[in-house]
Amino acid sequence: MRYMLKYSIACLFLLLALSSCRKEPVYDVVPEIEFRRVEQYLFESNNVKRDSLVLVIGFKDGDGNLGLSGDRESQDLQAPFNEGSIYYDNFHTVMYVKVPDPNSATGSRFIPYPFPIPGFQFSGRFGRLSADERPEPLEGEIKYSINEINSAEFPLLRPGTVIKFDIYIYDRTTPVPNRSNIVTTDEIVLFQPN
Repeated sequence: MRYMLKYSIACLFLLLALSSCRKEPVYDVVPEIEFRRVEQYLFESNNVKRDSLVLVIGFKDGDGNLGLSGDRESQDLQAPFNEGSIYYDNFHTVMYVKVPDPNSATGSRFIPYPFPIPGFQFSGRFGRLSADERPEPLEGEIKYSINEINSAEFPLLRPGTVIKFDIYIYDRTTPVPNRSNIVTTDEIVLFQPN
């Protein structure tokens, strides 16, 4: 019993020593993202088919300063993150729609979707991913919801229309936030049951 206790304590110290040696990963302070998947949910309301999309990206960031608070008292609504600034939204999307193109080898091509409001995209904000300001490497997933795409508001989008998105994010670095790389989603067929 005495030997067991002696070796148990030695093993405990060895485990503690080894666990304290674990090194944190080293990532660039410019966020790096990768496309993971699109979660698509079809529903119908007032005889109009609607799709809700969740764009899922993976991220790695060396200093963990990702996300913006929506709190009115927060620094995250001060310049450069103030309304009207290009940095107000930290999750940016550009939507493309597939159109026929007889000159293309595939018979089609993607063009930027011509939104009725110039400059409109499904961009927005995602919340802070770390509770404190301490720089630390972070990695994980961001799930960004586009709650409703429908053919009533977007007349060029009909059942079977194929779209895709380019995505990039900004961090909270000031005075100029760092912009991630751009990733492209898989093709998404609208208003079709899975």
